Amino acid sequence: MKEKIYQPYKIKLPLFDSQVWIQHVEILGNETSEFRHYHNSFEVYFPLDGNLKILVDEDILDIPPGHVLFLSPGTWHGTIYEPNVERRYFIMIFDFQEEDPLEKLDKKSCSTPKQLENILHKLRKSSHHVVQDNHHGHRLIQYIGQELLALNFGWESMVKSLYMSFLVSMFRNLVDKDAQISIDENHRQLNVPTEITKYMHKNYNKNITLQDVADAMHISPRHISRIFEAYFGTTFSKTLSTYRLNYAKDYLYKTDYSIEKIAHLVGFSSSRTLLRLFKEVEGITTTEYRKKVKKIL
Repeated sequence: MKEKIYQPYKIKLPLFDSQVWIQHVEILGNETSEFRHYHNSFEVYFPLDGNLKILVDEDILDIPPGHVLFLSPGTWHGTIYEPNVERRYFIMIFDFQEEDPLEKLDKKSCSTPKQLENILHKLRKSSHHVVQDNHHGHRLIQYIGQELLALNFGWESMVKSLYMSFLVSMFRNLVDKDAQISIDENHRQLNVPTEITKYMHKNYNKNITLQDVADAMHISPRHISRIFEAYFGTTFSKTLSTYRLNYAKDYLYKTDYSIEKIAHLVGFSSSRTLLRLFKEVEGITTTEYRKKVKKIL
């Protein structure tokens, strides 16, 4: 059975002289429309089934299973939307927060924190790194999925431990190359940017506005806009249009629906809007795109 993983809440974990904030963990697939964006956080992409085709800065990477992609903070990226290509991949977004220097003095000297510092320095020096996984990342992801499915006694602790094991294992790959969340809502820290995108995925085909999202999140529209742009480096309206265009591609590939019907199904106010944006973004018309993808069959 294929794993289903989705963690929309922030989790803080101790790691040596630092605290790790796990911002977002999820398994995604070829049905996911991912817009070009960036985070002020580190991110790991781990292909599970099929090659991961992703735009990183201006380069298109084709990453097979058994490898891992590290993205440094501020790196523009987005998977290439290909609804006709089967793929599944695991993502983890995370940050590091160092402990108080005075607290560090009370701890015994250890080489491992220095190694972690070197790893993070290396990650920040380049926009991305692709390395082979030699430390059973796929197996750890399977264990995470099993814990989240079964919800047996102590599953929260097990998942946290597995998250940490996964991160450490992925970092080991870099070193090799060189030589249900707690039920208590009061303790949950919702990852608002991620929840905004989930809402957009669910309602892209409706006439949604920034106010609708704000109402759903119980936050002001201005704050929603500020959070979204700070986290993803793009605007709400551009992202919504990207979602709609990508889902329009899906209909163009899988159906013979008219452009008018597709425009309505994906939430555009008119077929003219769809045609104009599609040409601007893709560089070809909807008719040309449909002919192109049909030839693949």
